[in-house]
Amino acid sequence: MIDGIYIGLMSGTSIDSIDACAINIQNNSIDIIATDTINWNEQTKDLLHSLCSPSSNEIEKLGIAKNAIAKHSAKLVNKILKDNNIKKEDVIAIGSHGQTIRHNPKNKFTIQLDNAPLLAALTDIDVVFDFRSADVAFDGEGAPLTPLFHSLIFKSNEEARYILNLGGISNITVLDKGGDIILGFDCGPANTLIDLVCRTILNVNYDEDAKFSMQGKIINSLLAKFMAHPYFKQNPPKSTGRETFNIDFIKDEILAIKRKALNVNDLLRTLSELTVLCVINDIKKIAHKHNLDKGSLILCGGGANNPLIFNKFKEHCEQLNINIYKSNDFNVDASYLESEAFAYYAYLCVNGIANDLHNITNSKSKCILGCISPATNGFYARSHLK
Repeated sequence: MIDGIYIGLMSGTSIDSIDACAINIQNNSIDIIATDTINWNEQTKDLLHSLCSPSSNEIEKLGIAKNAIAKHSAKLVNKILKDNNIKKEDVIAIGSHGQTIRHNPKNKFTIQLDNAPLLAALTDIDVVFDFRSADVAFDGEGAPLTPLFHSLIFKSNEEARYILNLGGISNITVLDKGGDIILGFDCGPANTLIDLVCRTILNVNYDEDAKFSMQGKIINSLLAKFMAHPYFKQNPPKSTGRETFNIDFIKDEILAIKRKALNVNDLLRTLSELTVLCVINDIKKIAHKHNLDKGSLILCGGGANNPLIFNKFKEHCEQLNINIYKSNDFNVDASYLESEAFAYYAYLCVNGIANDLHNITNSKSKCILGCISPATNGFYARSHLK
């Protein structure tokens, strides 16, 4: 096995920043060396948001965006190396997730924008990228992938566990007592619609500390309308993204706010309730179907830091006799869990380890996640010169 230092990069559907996590893997043990974040500049952020929906001149914009992603990524990687006295020669590979702009497994494709050769050139480190396409090639959903990592770090011999990542989209991993993966799938929107309302109406990137949504009230008729969406009735495996949960999902409500027929805080409060309810409903169904008694819910991702959403989950968990934690309670930083995961997936790819994702994505075969773009003086080149 090729042990050593791997760096993971992740930018989620909220498109606010790139997170990085450097890990050292030795004898199947993972130690976190460093974490860091870099925000997208406003021009790049606007460009990436625009590419998530059909628009004119997409190919030109796509090329510009790929280069911008690589340059931001390289800046972040080189900063981590410098700040933590890590030599580039000591890094086996970078696992770069890229930026998802389309996810359409029914039509056999998913697009994570990246320019791995440019990132390799700017860092002189091998880059593993395009982690989802291999799973889609075997008829899998291509998402979520994090359940593989969740099972590695959160497994328990004492109880079943639900690990919930609250990024732009919420995805859940269900582990039985012992840590085997029962299911992993996307539940629905987490931050993406809330952030969209904040950007569109309030001219802020997100609802920090839920200060706007806490001032609102739940509009039950709106909540019922949202919960009636067909996606929530689908059985897993399933995955979703901004193709489904976008401006069209709440276009009537946006217009109502502009006409002053709806309070923006009420919409944010109702969308926060949607985030919680779609997950809780899934947990109830899963617990009944798989005879899971009690257990724990572990929250990670940016939404775990939203006090309103956390407290609503806590209320429901008390009724279900489920313990609730944040991943930080297990010494796992909620903000860097996904970047740590893609550092680990780079390790799996470099070592040629195939993954069984059938219970997560319904893929028909084990597959190796990721493609490798070698750097001129990277580990791949150096090991083949020996």
